[in-house]
Amino acid sequence: MPDFFQTYYIDPIKYNTGYNIVNTATFAIILVVAVIGTYKLLQKLNVKIDKNFFIGIAPFIALGGVLRAWEDLLEATKATSQLLESPIRDFILVDAAGVPRNMLLISPVIYISIFIIALAALLVALLINRATKWQYHRIWFGIGAIIIAGVILQLRFVNYPAMLLMLGIAAAWAFLFYAAKKVSPQAKKFFTMENYSILSIHMFDASTTFVALQFFPYFEQHVLPGFFISIFGPVAMFFIKLPVVAAVLYYLDKDMNEPSKKNFIKIVILILGLGPGLRNFLRLGMGV
Repeated sequence: MPDFFQTYYIDPIKYNTGYNIVNTATFAIILVVAVIGTYKLLQKLNVKIDKNFFIGIAPFIALGGVLRAWEDLLEATKATSQLLESPIRDFILVDAAGVPRNMLLISPVIYISIFIIALAALLVALLINRATKWQYHRIWFGIGAIIIAGVILQLRFVNYPAMLLMLGIAAAWAFLFYAAKKVSPQAKKFFTMENYSILSIHMFDASTTFVALQFFPYFEQHVLPGFFISIFGPVAMFFIKLPVVAAVLYYLDKDMNEPSKKNFIKIVILILGLGPGLRNFLRLGMGV
């Protein structure tokens, strides 16, 4: 068992080889359990999964990608070496190249880190709400905005052409969805504001991957996308994302009648697109 754990969980991080079938399946199971548990927790806290909830959680959704990109910058500049003498030194893993990596800011642990930060901020917002009657989602958003602004100020950007290219391709997809909504009754029904935003975000993620792989020396870490990219090239990302995400959204709207649960699942889908996409975008923009 120690050898199995070392081979499939530790070595991919140590040697930066990406994901494999075993850890991918494990993380997928953990994700499902975490989603169910988080939903039940929000029910106990009497937090409705509605527009206000989305506004409040928005900065924390983006925070995951921003923190991951910051970790990339720290590793590239060898700044993580300072953490070997810090209180979190037990969470630092030195990779095969001798670069310390902060496990708290690397998948899948980063999702736990963001969950703890977001939950703590939510509890503070709910306490303030009960004491002052201020809307909890505004307080929650404010806390997240302050945190994410503090992290973004630590970043430095050098590759503006790549950033513009990624944004341009993503904007073209968003315009295509908007045009389809205008000319097709079926598309108009499908492209609600939520679905339009989620699908556009996932196309943003696909755009960042396409640019990184097509024009720069990066590689795809995930198993299934990596398989299709090895056959069809980086453009495969668009033809993986578009039908899969669209189909999931379609069947959620068609078969799930509980608005709160459906909204929560859509937020999870949004997270799975925005987190990696934002990390790719910022990392490529920083040139690391």
